[in-house]
Amino acid sequence: MFGRLILYGALALALGIVVVSACGPQPDVASSRTPAPTVSASRSISSTTAPSASATARASATTTAAPTVTPSPQSSPAAVCPRTTGGNASNQAQLVAVRVAHQPGFDRLVFEFGQSTAPGPFGMPGYSVETTNSLSGPSGQPVTITGSALFGARFQNASTQNPNGTPSYTGSNDIKSTTPLIKEVKIVEDFERVLLWGVGLDHLACPKVSELAGPFRVVLDFPTPP
Repeated sequence: MFGRLILYGALALALGIVVVSACGPQPDVASSRTPAPTVSASRSISSTTAPSASATARASATTTAAPTVTPSPQSSPAAVCPRTTGGNASNQAQLVAVRVAHQPGFDRLVFEFGQSTAPGPFGMPGYSVETTNSLSGPSGQPVTITGSALFGARFQNASTQNPNGTPSYTGSNDIKSTTPLIKEVKIVEDFERVLLWGVGLDHLACPKVSELAGPFRVVLDFPTPP
């Protein structure tokens, strides 16, 4: 009997110890963990800004306006008036008349052409009108023409002489004009159906060149004061 009491007392003591252990404070698992390192959401990015184009490549070309050339005595003709061409180099024609006259606002020079018996189609011959400093004939010797500015009017497959040797043009080969601007119109070359006339002006002025038909004519209008 006494032994049972001792056994029951031992069991009661062990049970009390277990209960007390269960009711005591438990370890905080979260607090015992080592906190993970915090990663900052904003990264510090070191970037180098590229230099602007204006800082590295500045415009080095400067546009310079072309000088304005005013026609005047002793001007360089080629610097002012463009070369004018027209007609057809395969056409054949005979020069039949050269006329100079003054109209209000311009001096007019007309080269008129007629039918030719030279082989080839009849029509406006090929021509060019341009400024020059001098004109020379087949001999290479310069031809003197009155004026401060000089133009050459050249015609291909044209002549003052018909293929049979008779003249198609019976006018003057050296026209001294009394018009305000045109001072002299003179034949420079008439050789192997290449015809060249020189036009001397009082001062430089660029002509308006026109073609007319019925009959075929090349018209040069040089502007003058009205």
